[in-house]
Amino acid sequence: MSLLLILGCSTSKDQENSELQFSSLLCENQVNPNHIDHPSPRLTWQMNSEKRGMHQSAYRILVASSKDLLEEGKADLWDSGKVESSESVLIPYEGESLSSGEKCYWTVKVWNQDGLPSGYAKPAHWEMAILDSSLWQAKWISPPRVFNWSRRDGKIKQMARTQRDQTAPKEPMPLLRKSFEVQKEIVSAKAYITGLGFFELHVNGKNIGNQILSPAFTDYSKTVLYEVMDVTDRLQQGENVLGVMLGNGWYNQISTDVWSFSRAPWRADPTLLCQLEIEYADGSKKVVVSDESWSCEEGPIRFSSIRLGETYDANWEAEGWDQPGFDDQQWHDVRVVRGPRGKLKAQNRPGVEIIDTLKPEEITRLGEESFLVDFGQNMAGFIEMKAKGEKGQKVRFVYGEKVGPNGGADQSNIDPYVSESRFQTDEYIFKGKGVEQWHPRFNYHGFRYVEVNGWPGELTSDNLKAYFISADFKTTSRFKCSLPLINQIQENTLRSFYANFIHFPTDCPQREKLGWTGDAQLTSEALLYNFKLLNSYEEWVMDIVDSQKPNGALAPIVPTSGWGYDWGILPAWNHALFEIPWNLYLYEGDQRLLERVYPYMKNYLDFMASQANNGIVSGGLGDWLPARTSTPPKVTSTAIYYRNLKMAAYIASLLKKDSEETAFKDKAEKIRAAYNREFFDNQTNEFLHPTQTGLASAVFMDVVDSSKVPTLVNQLKENIQTSDLNLDFGILGAKYVPNVLTDHGYQEVVYDMIDTTRYPGWGNWIEKGATTHWEDWDGENSLNHPMFGCIGEWFYKTLAGIQPDIESPGFKHFIVEPWFPTEMKWVECVKHTGYGDIAVNWSKNSGEISLTLEIPVNTTATVLLPSGDLQVNDSKPEAGKDGLIQVYSTEEQNKLKLGSGSHELILANSFK
Repeated sequence: MSLLLILGCSTSKDQENSELQFSSLLCENQVNPNHIDHPSPRLTWQMNSEKRGMHQSAYRILVASSKDLLEEGKADLWDSGKVESSESVLIPYEGESLSSGEKCYWTVKVWNQDGLPSGYAKPAHWEMAILDSSLWQAKWISPPRVFNWSRRDGKIKQMARTQRDQTAPKEPMPLLRKSFEVQKEIVSAKAYITGLGFFELHVNGKNIGNQILSPAFTDYSKTVLYEVMDVTDRLQQGENVLGVMLGNGWYNQISTDVWSFSRAPWRADPTLLCQLEIEYADGSKKVVVSDESWSCEEGPIRFSSIRLGETYDANWEAEGWDQPGFDDQQWHDVRVVRGPRGKLKAQNRPGVEIIDTLKPEEITRLGEESFLVDFGQNMAGFIEMKAKGEKGQKVRFVYGEKVGPNGGADQSNIDPYVSESRFQTDEYIFKGKGVEQWHPRFNYHGFRYVEVNGWPGELTSDNLKAYFISADFKTTSRFKCSLPLINQIQENTLRSFYANFIHFPTDCPQREKLGWTGDAQLTSEALLYNFKLLNSYEEWVMDIVDSQKPNGALAPIVPTSGWGYDWGILPAWNHALFEIPWNLYLYEGDQRLLERVYPYMKNYLDFMASQANNGIVSGGLGDWLPARTSTPPKVTSTAIYYRNLKMAAYIASLLKKDSEETAFKDKAEKIRAAYNREFFDNQTNEFLHPTQTGLASAVFMDVVDSSKVPTLVNQLKENIQTSDLNLDFGILGAKYVPNVLTDHGYQEVVYDMIDTTRYPGWGNWIEKGATTHWEDWDGENSLNHPMFGCIGEWFYKTLAGIQPDIESPGFKHFIVEPWFPTEMKWVECVKHTGYGDIAVNWSKNSGEISLTLEIPVNTTATVLLPSGDLQVNDSKPEAGKDGLIQVYSTEEQNKLKLGSGSHELILANSFK
């Protein structure tokens, strides 16, 4: 019987009756992943329909161990049966236990609101990674303990290393290879592989995958990530070769810096773990593993540092080293080493890839062989060179964000924390054989400008290009409006986010490249509006868990070498353990992460209780880099402590832990009382720290008595307006101030704060030439920082009006309440969700507002609009008609609840 008949594809009568079609099937938020190591993967299906008001009332999932079985309707792994439920996002697999490497084929059918069934969706699949650590046959291997190998007159001289230099070893990076035979027809071949710090896998001379800087950086003493690479199509009959290049990365971080990564507990020589599993057509298998049989030679990368740069000598290239037929008799034996102590886990977050290629906008000659190249925008990445040069000629590329007094690249704002004289500098040594093309492999830089020294001849735009790299978000979200300045702020926000998400959220791409948790938690909502981040954030939150000490203390940077704990408690930074899982629940419907981190939240709150003095928490960085006025850290830290307790109470209620919920609520009320007692004058009842951040944090964290809120909000508004809209906040206030003012009806004040080029502000940066957000309002520090990018959420939340509903997380139900500034003529916005894309487009014309709203199938939206004459889909709104569920209008407001589909709304007599 055919697949069409058994699974009921789109041509079936059932599919036609349901009026629901499937647009995608996802496992762990991915299409057909091959690296799942959770025993109960979560399944999601997205639907579409040409009809309005469509939703699911039930579903049935089938999972089989082969495509043939699924086609026969035999779900030998799991048949969920008909489940009466409207849920279609992150449904956990509940079938038979799955084994390592197992491939699972699945499909789903649904019933619509009228009980009519669809056909089954086109099957999808996922593959399990290595679930049982005992199945790893591969061994960790490293190059031999030698350095300064040199080839002269065909001879190899080997100098034994007598003592390891823990501060700055400068050994060349190794090439590793393994030859093996294939004599049967291949069904599949998968490489389970990790190389630390970073690796590049070649099979028969071809680089595998588009990812760079792989795997993601973790605390290698706790967690080591590996990738699963399908190489089926790269193998051939006869001899095959696996070739691996290794870079130091963060595993062997050789620069001496203030964050102590050169003294990290995991630090060791670059190392490889590789297990290639081949399945033949006759059912037999072959496993090729990293072990003593591999050979090794030093390669053309003569120096490799994540911060300092890379030196590549093309004269050390071994042509054909990664291909069959290469003579490696003079190569060296590898060492089998202990390897890192961390637990091996399959990497589930998207890899880092090249997202844009830029040509020079301007090239300025500085000297006979020196040039300054301006690529026109700040970014994270590196250059690629294409040129001819004499054998042995060296060219240097110095990366920077600014131009110095001498006209070259100025690194003075980004290099003070690294002791070596070399910083963000790549070098290439020509082999003198025609046109040579090269880019660094195992590092990246933050830059706009590149100073080129030692260049052979004239430098033109054909010789250099820049690669902008970031995590591969594959987003569909976007925001645009009629005002160029706001569009430019959004563009700078996105560029800052892209440049500061290299596997995980970082603070800057040049000076540090570190996962500062304060920056990350404050920008997480803005990032979730713009990108698909569920998998990236989930893994990084578990990295935060890895950083927790037994007493509950957390590090301010994650991963950490052990640095930062001595700073004392940093509530605004440690809040990432709460805020990011909470936002994943709110924006993605991810409850599983809350369950996983809840015990660590409790441990942290116990630590906080031990540090508080009569309920007041005094530690922390506080409102980092305000324009003028500092807010005492104890004001913000105590408010955040209160918020943490309230969030823990809510999570406890979700997890049905009633006694713990009560305990957290009781503790929170004690902290609230302490806060109001400490920070208000007991005679006048005035707030004692009325800075913009102090006022906003008190209201944003809901830590003050409700009777005091109107006064504080009014003080905040007047503080800003009477100072001619001068912003006076740093990292914390940038999040709190716009939200508080908007929540209390002062959107116009926020709008005026944003839509200006006055100092200080986002527009002022742009007037000064910024293409990314800066770390401070004056531009004295990093010029590519995400922390002020939290303003990006305001565009989605307020101007487009797309807001999640805590009672229906993941945008199962959501709010649309756009705000219409007088000067703004239109907004176009798309927000990706697990159910599909939400789109809000509005425009004003002759006193009318036209609003087009796209609501994904299986979701609903409450739309809040100003009062006025309203038409919905060419007629007066009427409940029960054409996807309109409820209508409620007053003299102040129009309120509608709409089902899925495309809706056209016209609002007249509301604006002039």
